[in-house]
Amino acid sequence: MSLVFNCIYLILAVFYLPALILKGKHRSGFLQRFGIYSSDLKQRMAKEKFSIWLHAVSVGEIKAAVPLIKQLREKNPGLKLIISTITPTGNKIAQDTAAKEDLVIYFPFDLSWIVNQVFSLLAPQLLLIMETELWPNAINLAIRKNIKTVIINGRISDKAFPRYKIAAFIFQPIIKKINLLCMQTELDAQRIIELGADKQRVHVVGNIKFDQTAKIDKHALSDIGLNKSGRLILAGSTHDNEEYQIAKVFKKLKQQFPDIQLMFAPRHLQRVNHVREMLEAEGLSAVLISQLKNKDQTAIKDQVFILDIMGVLTDYYQLADIVFIGGSLIKHGGQNPIEPALLGKPIVFGQYMFNFSEVVKLFLDNHAALLVNDSEELFTCLRDLLSNKAKSDSLAKNANEVISRNKGSVGRIVSLLSNI
Repeated sequence: MSLVFNCIYLILAVFYLPALILKGKHRSGFLQRFGIYSSDLKQRMAKEKFSIWLHAVSVGEIKAAVPLIKQLREKNPGLKLIISTITPTGNKIAQDTAAKEDLVIYFPFDLSWIVNQVFSLLAPQLLLIMETELWPNAINLAIRKNIKTVIINGRISDKAFPRYKIAAFIFQPIIKKINLLCMQTELDAQRIIELGADKQRVHVVGNIKFDQTAKIDKHALSDIGLNKSGRLILAGSTHDNEEYQIAKVFKKLKQQFPDIQLMFAPRHLQRVNHVREMLEAEGLSAVLISQLKNKDQTAIKDQVFILDIMGVLTDYYQLADIVFIGGSLIKHGGQNPIEPALLGKPIVFGQYMFNFSEVVKLFLDNHAALLVNDSEELFTCLRDLLSNKAKSDSLAKNANEVISRNKGSVGRIVSLLSNI
């Protein structure tokens, strides 16, 4: 079966590798993804014993894993972890999260000879994969080497499920071999069983992201020139065409609420200049956060800010008075609303939140977020929240209560891990 996967990957590589090489965000860690490490790193791999390998794709998954890492250390004093990511921003957060005795690397390309070399070097006893990252060769090899393999915080979105079903001939043999699958919801559990998982190995444990703790440090962000007397609407992880719609709404709101400010955090930083040009064409003065930090700025009342620094969106959520979840006014599927909820923010999102349908239902059922169908409804919704502080506060309070009631996933996971 490895031969089949290798052939598929090599065919895809013809199209994918040029982008991987040319795009700066992919070049970082490129050699490590081929299993090529510095001599210092290789020496550490050969000398030291790393019992658990935790793989998390990027920033969100690494941050979500922090409470799990903490509990694993409490139960296993002296634990040395391997933490792997795929993205450079995820790697940076992993470096900040890791203890000095841990090893932080990029996850290898899923070609059999590469993963075989890396697993032979590291020889962990346990492989923990955050969410549903199904790498066929890596999982097959881990099982063959008697490395227990576990899916943590597993989920299968409405968008991903049909794709997995189409490729069932690839994924079914892999999924049935996984030792433990800790899924977020009953629906996720049903879907993974339908895709081939042994139902005895599937457990519903909740969403690990509810166990995160909010780090509030307004002093650290006090130097970016925001008008302290104004109110900030932060649109996080936005996509093309969303910024334009939100900018139009902001201009209308500004007529009634002259104190308000707007911050965009585009999902992809390569779009920052495009967003800036669009805003300026709309008559809005656009300022990059990277140009403001650590500079002596007076209060800026009329500008729109663009967050052009990766991996810090959660830090900036703490400054917001209202958070809009991007990727939801267009058919992208949205982003997870849990992070701003942890900070007690009133949350608004569009109708296209299908990547997080269970979390969205939980928030809406508990009056902990507001859904809008289009930009006209967004204007009305934001106007109401800006006019009615009691409504805004109630929304934030309900979001905090949803977080509190749904904690405990990490404890359930750690308990299950002790029995495999």
